[in-house]
Amino acid sequence: MNRRWLIWQLFGLSSLLVAGVAAGSASAMLQDQAKIEEALKIFNRAKLLHQDGNYEDAILEYKRATRLDNKNPWIFNYLGLAQIAVGQTKEAIKSMHAALKLNPDLTDVHNNLGVVYSEMGDREKAFEEFAAVVRDPTYPTPEKPLYNLGNLYFRENSFELALMHYQRAVEKNPNFALGYRGLGKVHLALGEPELAQKKFLTALKYAPSDQGSLYELARIYESENDLENALEYFRRVVEADRFSMLGRLSLERLDVLKPGNEL
Repeated sequence: MNRRWLIWQLFGLSSLLVAGVAAGSASAMLQDQAKIEEALKIFNRAKLLHQDGNYEDAILEYKRATRLDNKNPWIFNYLGLAQIAVGQTKEAIKSMHAALKLNPDLTDVHNNLGVVYSEMGDREKAFEEFAAVVRDPTYPTPEKPLYNLGNLYFRENSFELALMHYQRAVEKNPNFALGYRGLGKVHLALGEPELAQKKFLTALKYAPSDQGSLYELARIYESENDLENALEYFRRVVEADRFSMLGRLSLERLDVLKPGNEL
């Protein structure tokens, strides 16, 4: 057999094999890219459902997106948030840990996990997650984890520590309504209704429909027998959301304070 012919044949065969592998790789890359793009479309659709309060449908869509793209930590994060909304706490924790496994530097996910652990009553894990967020100097909204830490201390009746963290929160963001609401709650717990009233009013300056502050103010006015203001603020709670827990409580108070009152 002609040796030169054999060499050329082998060279040609190798070229065909290389070309075939390259074509196969390119095709696989195109398929992967198509899956990622489709996952992104589904993810964006899920977020719209999420924003509208359609949590169950959002969860189904988020899961579809993860099956197409299991490397995007944000999909797992939002899946966890939707699962929290419907009470799927264990599933939410798994989803958020999956997000952190893909990207441990997602500080938002640590903050979300802290909220979940806090609701579960796992103070140590909640504190650990919030502290991790506070330690991140690049986190754009440091007032949020400080507020969450304040809530942890408030629930333990550690009012001085709660006060300190709420105060730090509003120092980081002077327009942070929740921080002022937290300060108001602490002052109430310490038997300082006048200071509490000022903080709740400041909260409403930045968030006029903040139900928590509206409700606390209504209760303060009721305790002072200032029924005119009490009725006004209970009405404002109901106007913000009559179907929430505070909305229902306010409807009850309106019935007691002014029988026959129509809204």
